[in-house]
Amino acid sequence: MSTMSDVRLSASELLAYKQMPSDVLEPLMQLLNWLLWFVLLVCLAWMILSAGRLWMAFRSDMAINDATHGVVMSLIGASVASTASGIALAFLPT
Repeated sequence: MSTMSDVRLSASELLAYKQMPSDVLEPLMQLLNWLLWFVLLVCLAWMILSAGRLWMAFRSDMAINDATHGVVMSLIGASVASTASGIALAFLPT
């Protein structure tokens, strides 16, 4: 029979925080940095493409909703990627 102290002890052991070894953490952080740069470059390329489409829409008096949507989505994507990297750095100690 397990007593209540055994249950509390196993729950505290389960919630105990163990730091990851540096030989695991360094490649993981490198991968996160590369992923962040890749996402930001994709967002920049999409921003340039959407800005060109927006310029063409302004020039030819077409509807600009689709072009402005691309600009806004690239800005949102870049901010989400930057925020996610900040959250990852908060949880993964360097």
